[in-house]
Amino acid sequence: MKIKINILKGIGVLGTIVLVTLVSCSENFLIDTNNQDLTSEVVFGSDATALAAVTGVYDAFQNDSQGDPGVPNEYNVKGIHRWANSTTLDFLNNENPATSSYLNWNPDPSSSDVSTKIWPNHYRQIGRANIALENLLIAVENGTISADLGSRLIGEVLVLRCISYQYLAEVYGGVPLMLSSTDDPFKARDTQDAVFQQIVIDATDAVARLPWTYDTEKGRVSKATAYTVLGNAHMWLKQYGEAVTAYEALEDSPVLDLEENFLDIHAVANPNGKESIFEIQWAANGDLAWSRNDEVNILQLFAMPTDITGGGGFTGIPTKELYDAFEPGDTRRAATVIGPGEEHPDPLIDIIDYDGVDINTAGTVAEPWTGGSPETRSGYWAIKSWRDPNIDGWGRSVLFGGQGHIWMRYGGALLSLAEAALKDGQTAKAQAAFDRVRNRAWGGSAPAKTITMDALLQEYRLELAGEFSTWGIIRRSGEATKFIKDNYGIDVPPGREIYPIPSSQISANPNLVQNDY
Repeated sequence: MKIKINILKGIGVLGTIVLVTLVSCSENFLIDTNNQDLTSEVVFGSDATALAAVTGVYDAFQNDSQGDPGVPNEYNVKGIHRWANSTTLDFLNNENPATSSYLNWNPDPSSSDVSTKIWPNHYRQIGRANIALENLLIAVENGTISADLGSRLIGEVLVLRCISYQYLAEVYGGVPLMLSSTDDPFKARDTQDAVFQQIVIDATDAVARLPWTYDTEKGRVSKATAYTVLGNAHMWLKQYGEAVTAYEALEDSPVLDLEENFLDIHAVANPNGKESIFEIQWAANGDLAWSRNDEVNILQLFAMPTDITGGGGFTGIPTKELYDAFEPGDTRRAATVIGPGEEHPDPLIDIIDYDGVDINTAGTVAEPWTGGSPETRSGYWAIKSWRDPNIDGWGRSVLFGGQGHIWMRYGGALLSLAEAALKDGQTAKAQAAFDRVRNRAWGGSAPAKTITMDALLQEYRLELAGEFSTWGIIRRSGEATKFIKDNYGIDVPPGREIYPIPSSQISANPNLVQNDY
């Protein structure tokens, strides 16, 4: 499903419904032009309008960080993606390691992209979710929407709210739990454990309401999404047996499986593939005008070599240390990071086809591609987000593309199952899940390796590098500080595994207490 919508647009925690517009898979429009007098009774007055309203809850994951229409999405790129990867120190993000606030564990709460973008976007989504939940419950009770659809939509919204709270807690630690549109907007922070306890409640409810799959709208959350969110919450709460149960439930899915070829996971021609558990949908849109929509994906432009694009190169710049961490024979390296003198692994992309390029490799060993900035760019470039051959760069014709952002997938869930089982004393089960992921990485049979927490942390690093969950999972393990020390020889200052709350939120809410920065 391409979610190209403006539904409940602008709704905050205490907002009002202003517009309903839906573009479905068949590109049919459902538009209520009487938006001046649009009420919740109208929006949730039929199956079609309720479905459109819930689709609007998804839209918050695509908005610009400040919710401005016509602005390309950067929150996923400079917020979620940067947090998940630069915090591991495996990605430079066009920053000098000697002076970078990110790489030196001192982000500015007033200007840091991670600190300032993630909080408002997720609370905007939570506000929409709370309004939708309240009205869906009333609509089901009154019979204005069908009971089966209503139950499913409630499950979808519960999981979407869980995802927002998951990221908020993983980034900032404890945050205020807002579970109703009438909650006090000046609430103090709840504990991190309280947030994940609420996620357990909501995800457990959602599991019973959701289907495993959808005939057409593949971008919607499913039972697999709910189980994955549930397993993650149990992991944070150190409820490892319950986490094993949640992750093992994924085996009941009739559609979920590992891709045989690791390179296929992020292929532009494989949206919502069999390994994808939750994937943000984008519209393929190369329009450079100010009127462009905000449901376009800008990550590839930001991650491609500046020697091709003439600009960008702002995020997703992997380090040589990450490149060197892959074992010989591990196919994930070629599908994750390209080094000087290497060809692009995607059969759709020949580097020499880009304008102004006369070689078919990402620079050469003698002259690595660093865009003229060797102090901030490594000469190594990310592959997972560079898969669309149509995107050509700044000052040219196509900047934005439709490649999905996979926030959760089965390979990561299997490693989480391995960790949960290991910590629960189920060693054989842990080894089996661990081996399954590694065997796929070698295209059949990986070199034998006994599962330990150190080995698992490296597998998370190599399996999920350049995606949207790496740092959260490493911090969840309780060994993030050790991970950074082991791989980069750097001591993380106490309390700096989490980010500061935005200064604007601290100023607006006198009951919020800043993290120790």
